[in-house]
Amino acid sequence: MTTLDRLILLVVAIVLLVISAFVAMTLFGSSALIDWLLIVQSGKFDGILLIVILLLLVGYLALMLANERKVDERAVVQQTPLGDVRITVPTISELVNKAVQGIEGIKELSITVTEIEPLSLRLELQLLPDRPIPQLTEMVQASVSDYLQQTIGVGASVINVVVKGVASQQQIRM
Repeated sequence: MTTLDRLILLVVAIVLLVISAFVAMTLFGSSALIDWLLIVQSGKFDGILLIVILLLLVGYLALMLANERKVDERAVVQQTPLGDVRITVPTISELVNKAVQGIEGIKELSITVTEIEPLSLRLELQLLPDRPIPQLTEMVQASVSDYLQQTIGVGASVINVVVKGVASQQQIRM
């Protein structure tokens, strides 16, 4: 969650808390909410603008919460005599990351599982300078395929490797 999301969440929470307090006070006989609505209606505040801002904040909050729940639920399913075994996409990504960690010459790695059946991967790499790219990418493909076959029992049928760049000497020092 970004700082902006947290700030908007805080504002929405405070606004909803104040509205809830006014509604509760009204239920116990107070006329504070009615008085405030009359002030808004009389023109001291532009009530429509206030309502639009509140609706936008609540809408943003709803979108933020909906996006947070979007988790890649795809999984490689293996059927065993005792039941199904599901290996999720995040697990596959972690295993691929582990397989590539031991290979020297790779600075950054981004993993995308493009297909589940047959298992297909897209690896985006940033390499260290002065490394033979064809041999390095071949080593990555072989290492990932072998490691997945050993750990989950399924090898990747396609491992596309995209070299996104070569790190400069400045980036290596960081």
